Amino acid sequence: MALSLQRYTWTNATSRFTQLLKERSRKQREKSMLIPIKNVDHLPENLIVEILSWLPMKDLMRYKTINKSWYAIISSPDFVSKHLKNYYKNNDDWRGCLLVQHYVTHAELQVFELFLDEITGVSLADEVLYSMPLYSSYISGPCDGLYYIYQYDFSGRALWNPALDEIRYLPKLICKPDLPPTFTYSNYEVYGFGSDPVTGDYKVVVIKGYWPTDDDSDVKHPLSVLVYSLRTNLWKYCGDLAKAYDLESNKCYIFVSGCCYWLGSYENTSDVIVCFDMATDAFKEIHVPDYAQPCTKCLAVYDDSLAFLSLHDDKNLDIWTWNEGSWTKTLSVGPFPDVRGPIGHWKDNRLILQCEDGKLVMLDQDDNQGLKDIGFQNNRWCEGVYAYMESLVSIKDKNESAQPEEEDAEDNQTEEVKVEDKQTKEVEADDEVDVNVSALFD
Repeated sequence: MALSLQRYTWTNATSRFTQLLKERSRKQREKSMLIPIKNVDHLPENLIVEILSWLPMKDLMRYKTINKSWYAIISSPDFVSKHLKNYYKNNDDWRGCLLVQHYVTHAELQVFELFLDEITGVSLADEVLYSMPLYSSYISGPCDGLYYIYQYDFSGRALWNPALDEIRYLPKLICKPDLPPTFTYSNYEVYGFGSDPVTGDYKVVVIKGYWPTDDDSDVKHPLSVLVYSLRTNLWKYCGDLAKAYDLESNKCYIFVSGCCYWLGSYENTSDVIVCFDMATDAFKEIHVPDYAQPCTKCLAVYDDSLAFLSLHDDKNLDIWTWNEGSWTKTLSVGPFPDVRGPIGHWKDNRLILQCEDGKLVMLDQDDNQGLKDIGFQNNRWCEGVYAYMESLVSIKDKNESAQPEEEDAEDNQTEEVKVEDKQTKEVEADDEVDVNVSALFD
């Protein structure tokens, strides 16, 4: 199932929702190439590549079927990287969606897709992703449009690109090589997902505890570190952590500057943050800021840095950021009497918190109105919030044949490019817009 913001077309949509879809469609049409292929084929390839790299996913997936040349361009790793740089780092259209996960029962976890107004942050529509692969799964991401999904009850693990409708199931998790047969791993685990900034490889890190099956004592053993590489499609054991930490699962995506982070404690006394470097497969321990206790706390990303969020008994929220080896209190706001605790972040330093009644609210320091109701409520505690992102990054097994798609491209070699597709017609029937290629770079 490929997610698509354009699929929200049900009849009870609000007028604001309908207008937002029309505006988004108009912008995408203006950025698209409403010209026959014969009018651009004479352009230098480097210019064609540059133009394509600024276009949205839905256009590129259609252009792949024009001919073998365009198929090769759009499928190449260099173009995929260029598209991530040009389109996603200079375009806000993709960031209008949020994935929110809640427990229904102890055995069922639901993921909701929220369509948000990019300006106000208010939810205009929501839907449960019943048909997502590995339903009732935890999520981590997005990293370049990819997600790691983990199904707790069945230990199912996979990488997922919802935009390409691709899923890659991970091989069975390995065990510590010298683990005695009398020891067993815990079912509980914490995990992280990100990319190696040196090699570009995508990695999943899983941290699990173990203990002897015939020992009823409370003696804790260090946690095992197991790392999966997409490039090799293999797990490897990377040793045990130095201490028997109690680590918490992240409620939002914490991957900053090539590292994943988890909040935890040691011997139930001292708080600590554990950091995993994707490039070196090495761990280090980071001290937490000198915050006031007791409080409800979590990690997030703020100003493109690791952030520590703490909501205290007086209902004031403190935001600390980690830079150059030290913590700085960036913001202190409140009180927020109805807030139960912070959950994570959205775009542009907007933080998401949950109220006592289960309602989600957003804090935008650039908005003097204080907390803003997102317009989504669930009576249970939110287990995570994650941005939605589309990308061309493929996770298919390289041994899989691409012949069917290439044949489609050959069959359509003489077709002209027409950006007016069925999805656009469903949400907007305005007059056609003539294209100006230079407008893509305005």
